[in-house]
Amino acid sequence: EVSKRDEELVRIRRFIKEGEWEKSCVDYFPFRDEFCSIGYLVLRGSRIVIPRSLRKQCVQFAHQGHLGIVGTKQQLRTKVWWPGMDKEVEKYVKSCHGCQITSAYPKPEPISPTPLPTGPWQELAIDLLGPLTSGQYVLVVVDYFSRYYEIEITKDITSEKIIDALEGMFCRHGIPYQITSDNGPQFKSKLFEDYLTDNCIKLRAVTPLHPAANGEVERQNRSLMKRIRIAQAESKDWKKEIRKYLFAYRTTPHSTTGVSPAELMFHRKLRTKLPQVENLQENVFDEEMRDKDVYSKYRNKLYVDEKRGAVDCDLEPGDSVLLKKAVKDKMDTPYHAEPYTLVQKTGNSCVVESPEGVTLKRNSEFVKKYH
Repeated sequence: EVSKRDEELVRIRRFIKEGEWEKSCVDYFPFRDEFCSIGYLVLRGSRIVIPRSLRKQCVQFAHQGHLGIVGTKQQLRTKVWWPGMDKEVEKYVKSCHGCQITSAYPKPEPISPTPLPTGPWQELAIDLLGPLTSGQYVLVVVDYFSRYYEIEITKDITSEKIIDALEGMFCRHGIPYQITSDNGPQFKSKLFEDYLTDNCIKLRAVTPLHPAANGEVERQNRSLMKRIRIAQAESKDWKKEIRKYLFAYRTTPHSTTGVSPAELMFHRKLRTKLPQVENLQENVFDEEMRDKDVYSKYRNKLYVDEKRGAVDCDLEPGDSVLLKKAVKDKMDTPYHAEPYTLVQKTGNSCVVESPEGVTLKRNSEFVKKYH
C-alpha cells in the first residue's frame, strides 16, 4: 500500500513499464537495467526498493541488535535498497544513544608541547609522589627551563607544609612566575592560593584526570620511584640513594637540551668525583639549547601523535557531547548517559556543563561529540 502511494516509486514503475528513463532521475538512472516491478513493488535485483516513508523504520529494524554501521548495512543489503541507504545508516547509527555511550573512546588530539621559558626557575611544575610504604610523600618541584628539580620528603601534605617547603626552595632560587599543579586539595585550598597571590605567582591547574598535562613532573616521579624500588630491593636507605640519584641527574647532560640541569640552572658545572679540565670548553646555553629543545619536542610530538593515532578535534562551543566516566564493572558504560554541553575549548582542554548546570574541566580525550 505504501509503495502504491509513494510518488517516487510511481515514477519508477512508469519508467520500468515504458522502458524510457529520464536522466534527471539521477538516483535510479545508473541502475535502470537492474529494476523490475511485481505489482506495486519495485525491486532492484532481488531486493525490495523501500518507499521513502518506511526507510527510517527499516534502519531501526536492522539496528535493533546494535550491530554497528557495517553490520546494519549488511543486514539491509541482503533484502532491501534505496538511494543513499548507506549514508542514512551511518547517520542513524552515529546518533544511536546506546551505541554512543558504549562505543570506543575518540582518538586523542595531537599533543601541544610546553614552550620553553626564557630562563631558569621562572615556571615550575609541582606534584606529590606517594604515599610510600613508609607512609611518607615526596614533594617534587621541577623547573621547566633547566629540568632541574628539588624534592622534600614529608609525612605532612597539608597546604601549610607545602608552603613551608616552597619557602625554603624560593629562598635558595628565588620566586617563580608560574607554578603548574594537579588538582590536589593542598594545591586548591584558599591558603595556598592566597600564598601564591601574595608572592605574585600564577597558578596553572592541569585538566582533572589527565596527569599527562603535567608531564615533566610525572616523568621525574617515575624516575624517583624506580630508584626507591631499587633501594628497597637492595635493602638500602632509599633517602640516601635518592640524594645520590639527584646529584647524578643534575650533573648529567639532559637528553633534550644536551646540557646538565645544574649547568642550566646555575650557569656553571658542578664538580663531581670524575676528573675534569676546568674552563676548557665554553658553556653551551641559549640558542643552541633552545634549538635542541624545540627539535626534541617536535620529534617526540610526531612520534607520540602517530603512535596514539592523534587527530585534530572538531568540537566547538555549543556542541552536545558525551563525557567519559570511571567504569564500575563490565556492564557499565564508558560514558555518562546524559549529554553535556561544551562551554569552552582551549587547546586540548574542554569545559563542559551538565544538564543540571554543573561545569567540569576535562581533556578532550574524555569528550566526544553527541549526534
